[in-house]
Amino acid sequence: MGKFDPPITITTGRNEQGMQFDSGRSIDNNEIYDRYMADLGIQVKNSWVVNNAEAYTNKANISIASGDIPDILAVSPLQLKKLVEADMIEDLTDVYSKYATQELKDLFMEDGGVAMKASSYQGKLYALPMTVSAIDGSDVLWVRSDWIKKLGLSDPKSMDDVYKIAKAFVEQDPDGNQKADTFGIGLSKELNTSGSPSIGGFFNAFHAYPGIWVKDANGQLSYGSIQPEMKDAILKLAEMYKAGMIDKEFGVKDVSKVYESINSGKVGLFYGDMAATLYANNGTKKNDPGADWNAYPIPSADETPAKVSMNMPITVVYVVKKGFKNPEALVKLMNYYNEKNWVNPDPTISQNPETGVFYYPYNVVQASKVMKNIDAHRKVKAALIANDPAGLNSEEKMYYDKIDKWRKDPSYVEGWMFYKVFGMDHAGLEAVDSYVVGNQLQQTTFLGGSTPAMSEKMATLDKMEKVMMTKIILGSGGTEAFDKFVSDWKKLGGDQITKEVNEWAAAAGQ
Repeated sequence: MGKFDPPITITTGRNEQGMQFDSGRSIDNNEIYDRYMADLGIQVKNSWVVNNAEAYTNKANISIASGDIPDILAVSPLQLKKLVEADMIEDLTDVYSKYATQELKDLFMEDGGVAMKASSYQGKLYALPMTVSAIDGSDVLWVRSDWIKKLGLSDPKSMDDVYKIAKAFVEQDPDGNQKADTFGIGLSKELNTSGSPSIGGFFNAFHAYPGIWVKDANGQLSYGSIQPEMKDAILKLAEMYKAGMIDKEFGVKDVSKVYESINSGKVGLFYGDMAATLYANNGTKKNDPGADWNAYPIPSADETPAKVSMNMPITVVYVVKKGFKNPEALVKLMNYYNEKNWVNPDPTISQNPETGVFYYPYNVVQASKVMKNIDAHRKVKAALIANDPAGLNSEEKMYYDKIDKWRKDPSYVEGWMFYKVFGMDHAGLEAVDSYVVGNQLQQTTFLGGSTPAMSEKMATLDKMEKVMMTKIILGSGGTEAFDKFVSDWKKLGGDQITKEVNEWAAAAGQ
């Protein structure tokens, strides 16, 4: 945290998209840059500024191709590989070891070391990661708990329980309108593997991992969507569709239409993320005060506990230009961000309370706490049990206050929404926390972000995959359709992508 004396100057490149500035301020002259100079003795000069992500990627690629990058630069994992191979960036192994605070080292290890792996090649650290909480995106099972109680069903502990619940929701009139108009499970035509609704958790129950990379029996990285475990999951969805547990029109209904079905009381079960009640199914409660949703860990289709997919957690890393005299400046900037945002939060460099302008986006480097929301859940849950919010930070206290207001006034739906995310009694983060405690997260094994063939071919292959799944679910194809998809996937770019992914793994020493 020490200050450079005399001060040093660093150059960087910026994307100012979405940023707002107080009068007289800009990306070249802002409150964060002032604090860097005052507290760290670091003067920041922007070598170039763009205003959208695509322009930033293009400008960074041009800089890399020309062999002349700014002193500190945010790049993608693919760009990192190019920079390492071109010997254009500093090895940060020693300066990180010497200058990183223990709090920063703890932050970077919250995910078990994945972020540091994504920033390293052949055992050497060439970047610092912009960490995010990929854990928060892991699927849970959301179920209408009031329907479960009404029909005398048990909580879902196995996939057989899921089928039983879905069947009952279709056949036993859980909404009591004497019409056969409810579905057991919500699916959208997009067949997304994350977000809400998702197919990811359903497939994870069968130990299938669509959309992420896994290690095969030979230790090679292989794409989860083409593995044989996928077959049983797709065929089970086809069986459920035939039995009426899935909306017959799911193939033409996008996510927003599924939300309408959920919130009008037509869907009683779906796979999704821990925060679904904040955006996907809260309308159910608004429309029917007696409605309730519970989140459960993903039940397994067999005796082996299900592991839940986690996508690529690192899409941005920060590098230092080869030959820059003070590479430790990057570490100090990251120490500073961690200290001022997480260790001892300083609201004066986060937002202007008078104008509402946010300052934090101006930071040259950023990193989020991977366990932030799970930690918040644990603390809020303890505070709710004790009826004592002492010890909560301002964000956690906000959650507590909303939940406490709902406990006193059940008509306050917003409080219920946050209770079902951060609270207890089958909250979304409770289910996610159980994955962390039980070591039930399946991290993608490819941490390189993208490859050339992936950038060119993956969108087409993804579309082909969804066409195949939709065809099988609707009953117009069987295992032969899956086998043909795998064969076509390999021929139409998948084999080349797989080759490049494994070349990355070999080059990175992963």
